[in-house]
Amino acid sequence: MATKKTRHDGWTPATRAVFLATLRKAGCVRDACRVACMSTTSAYRLRRRDADFAERWKKAQASARTGLIAVAHERAVVGREVIILRGGKEVERRIVPSDSMLALLIKQGDLTGQGADNLLSWDEWQDGLRFDEHGQKVDRSEAHAAVARSLDAKLADMRTKLLARRAAAEERLRAAEARAVALAAADLEAGDGV
Repeated sequence: MATKKTRHDGWTPATRAVFLATLRKAGCVRDACRVACMSTTSAYRLRRRDADFAERWKKAQASARTGLIAVAHERAVVGREVIILRGGKEVERRIVPSDSMLALLIKQGDLTGQGADNLLSWDEWQDGLRFDEHGQKVDRSEAHAAVARSLDAKLADMRTKLLARRAAAEERLRAAEARAVALAAADLEAGDGV
């Protein structure tokens, strides 16, 4: 089988090296393609075609991500300097941690060194996903549904009993009112006869 000849204006070893080095630093495919003077379409096409390039791409992105996470962590925990100006003059400098960056890191799961796959979102939890003994996400929706059905049945039973008690109390109240009316009528008749 004949191998494809590399075009002089295509993905040469030098072009690949520039792309991967930029990707390792920036973490952005579009920026890496721009620096390598290649299109993103051709980059993704090459990644699908060349397993070795795809693996090196993955490692470059992981390397860039580690650096970006470190910077984000520093911004979230340590903070950055903010200059307060009033009337065009500097009045104060503060070191302010970024709550939004901290929230993003927690959401991504990277603050604890876990990937986002090792955390459950609220929606996943509501849908019945849980972790098994190996820390893998498993679908427990049937067990979740069984518990929900059991709770619904218990609540329906409690509601039925409550309505029955309320109806019995109302019946006793009506009977007491009827007795009171009968006694009042009897007293009224007895008073007329005197």
